[in-house]
Amino acid sequence: MTTTVETFTEFTFEAAHELKPHEGLHGHSFKVRIHLTGEPDPTFGWPANLYEVEKHVSVVRKRLDHSFLNEIEGLSVPSLENVAGWIWKELESKVSTLSHVVVSRGVDGQAEGCIYRG
Repeated sequence: MTTTVETFTEFTFEAAHELKPHEGLHGHSFKVRIHLTGEPDPTFGWPANLYEVEKHVSVVRKRLDHSFLNEIEGLSVPSLENVAGWIWKELESKVSTLSHVVVSRGVDGQAEGCIYRG
C-alpha cells in the first residue's frame, strides 16, 4: 500500500463581481485553499514543497485580489464554481500534486463555497 499525504496552502482575496441577471455589482472577501496530495517526501513528509508552490499561488492571488472578476479572461461569469475552476486551470500544469481547490466566501460559520477537482 502506498502512503499519501495531503497538505494545503490558503490565501484570501478581495474582489468585486456581477452575476447577471441575479445580482448587481458587489464585492466579497474570498478564501481559497489549494490542496496537494502525493507520496510524502522522505525527509520533510510533504507531498510538495510549499515554498515552490507559493511562487505559482502568489501569481494567482495577485491576479484576483482587488479586481473586478468579470474582467479577468475566463471569468466572465465569476460564480464560486467558475472561480475555483479558473484557479485549477491556472495551477494544474505548474503544480503536479494539485488535488483540489476550495473557494468560499462569508464569515466562518456562515460561509458558502465550492470544492473543485479537475
